[in-house]
Amino acid sequence: MPTAFVTGCATGFGHALVRELLARGWHVVASDPSLDRWPAALGAPRPDLQVHAVDVRDQSQIDAAVADVSSVDLVVNNAGYALFATQEEGDVEAVRDMLDVNVLGPVRVTRALLPALRKARGTVVQLSSVAGRTAFPESGFYAASKYAVEALSEALFAEVCTFGIRVRLMEPGSFATEFLSRAAEESPQPEGDSPYAHLRPRWTQAKREVLEAPQDPMLVVSAILASLDDPAPFRRVVVGPDAARILALREALGPDPWARLAADRNAFEGAPHGADEVPSPAELLAEPPGSPRWELARTAHRHGHLAHWEETEQGRRALAQLGDQER
Repeated sequence: MPTAFVTGCATGFGHALVRELLARGWHVVASDPSLDRWPAALGAPRPDLQVHAVDVRDQSQIDAAVADVSSVDLVVNNAGYALFATQEEGDVEAVRDMLDVNVLGPVRVTRALLPALRKARGTVVQLSSVAGRTAFPESGFYAASKYAVEALSEALFAEVCTFGIRVRLMEPGSFATEFLSRAAEESPQPEGDSPYAHLRPRWTQAKREVLEAPQDPMLVVSAILASLDDPAPFRRVVVGPDAARILALREALGPDPWARLAADRNAFEGAPHGADEVPSPAELLAEPPGSPRWELARTAHRHGHLAHWEETEQGRRALAQLGDQER
């Protein structure tokens, strides 16, 4: 019977994953900071399930949970949460706590289990996010934690690949977990006189335009389980059409042109666009159709990132011409 160690199991991806692993015949060591109510929902006590109260900031709690784990085939670092705020308005101590959970938590858990992983030639699954490769207004602190998870995961793979240990980086978009409600609890409420108050409605609208309505968490669970059958030693797994659109466009444009497009979508009006950047509507209309800049605009349009052009007559004309070119 294979063994999995999973963190953050009270709700969301972790809870659904534990259920599915048990149904597939795994032995599961499941952990969460709070054990109120949730073990009973998993059918505990049962011989194929161990449940531990583990705050991933506390090494002693991690050590107690792994003390009886002699071999482990799968480690899933799922525990984490978000705090959204501008860098001017975020509480640094609250951010420190989030980084401790999201970044150092997976490090603590993984290093405690690496001897067992080497023995089993097991797999480490890291819960990253679309925010592990992109950032939006007020997401900088959370994105920093997921960028760190991505970097740590790449380095971990380079360090342990020769022991036969595989690494998976899951990059979900928007899913129907308690992620947003927890984020609302952790994030500061902006003051009414915030210098960003007039921008927040636009930031919110821009996110709604590119994110799906919260999707079924089982899509992520299924993607994790499918990745275990993939022989590749290292794999990023993008989950959800919104994550696929956002990350595909970022890869197509490159990081700097992507950053400029993100600024444009959030009301920036500044310097002319470079030849490798998505042009403004005025710049596009001055270009001959079929030029490289038309291709850049067409790519951004295809991935749903030019909705802000609808706000002006010139933008609507440019979108209409892009549509004509597509036909």
